[in-house]
Amino acid sequence: LHSPKACIQIIFESIKILKRPMNPEILIVNKSTDEQKAMGNVLSSFDLNLNYANHGSEALIMAKRMKPSLIVSQISDTSMDGITMADIIRKDKFLTDVPIIFIHNELDLSLIAAAKQVDSKAFLIKPYINNSLIYAVKKVLEISQLERVSIAATKSQMKSFLYA
Repeated sequence: LHSPKACIQIIFESIKILKRPMNPEILIVNKSTDEQKAMGNVLSSFDLNLNYANHGSEALIMAKRMKPSLIVSQISDTSMDGITMADIIRKDKFLTDVPIIFIHNELDLSLIAAAKQVDSKAFLIKPYINNSLIYAVKKVLEISQLERVSIAATKSQMKSFLYA
């Protein structure tokens, strides 16, 4: 049970997180500019800032500069595959909590297992229905937002506990 002061602090911490920029930064990683454009067209009707990378190594550089709210990536790539990119992201303290959605050409259980291993949040198989991409992006962003609020509330509770 928390004091009224601690409860107010928790609420204010949660509000601060909710007041963050409303347009999430989405990083789309795909070697095909046609597929980048197609995904961009599907997602453009939402308040999202869309950014594009052609391969995993380019995505890592961009992600370190901008810390996207979400990465949507194909798995196969000649430069760096999506699983390797995700593994590097999970080991980076700055990027470790960035959610990732993978897209692949076929149902491959070993790739799905590898995607789960690097904590991907969704796995879509091409050709996917546009609504599937929209649903996955919206749900992953919602869950990510709730996790940030929960973490902020927990940190606030810890501060209240430590300094009460």
